[in-house]
Amino acid sequence: MNNKYGKSMFTGNTTVIWSHLHKPDVKFGNPHHSLTVQLDDDLNAELTKVMKDLGGKKINGMGENKDGIRTVKFKNVLKAKEGMQTFPCVDAAAKDTKALPFGGDVCRVKITPCLLTRDESVSFYLEGVQIIEKNEMMGASGFTETEGFRDEDMPKNDDPPVAANLPDDELEDLPF
Repeated sequence: MNNKYGKSMFTGNTTVIWSHLHKPDVKFGNPHHSLTVQLDDDLNAELTKVMKDLGGKKINGMGENKDGIRTVKFKNVLKAKEGMQTFPCVDAAAKDTKALPFGGDVCRVKITPCLLTRDESVSFYLEGVQIIEKNEMMGASGFTETEGFRDEDMPKNDDPPVAANLPDDELEDLPF
């Protein structure tokens, strides 16, 4: 029996929980890109309706993370088979971007449903990602400002670091 594909669709804005779009995931032998998003009531209802319309009995990729947040994972093997390292994404203006979504970012996702006739389950294949909002922590260390050392306190000349000025016999006792 052949699998039955449904019409491609777009999710509403959804929060990214986990992203593996920077390179194909090869851990279990079948290289693929994937995006795990928060499964809110609206998205769950939409996916469930499509599953029922296709004649499916369950949706693949649904789960719950360690914080108790319901999730759904969308995968794409085709881009990896084509040799594409990074999964292509677009920005809010639908223009190509080199940015990738990570945990906490908000995206819209283009997915294609497929009824797998072997077990009457439905998988939603990842077709595209539109980044709507980047998490404000993007690139940040997570630290907040405090009293103490400041980079501007460093000498501005090309003097080597203090340890480089030690005699060789003293360097031998250093633990690094």
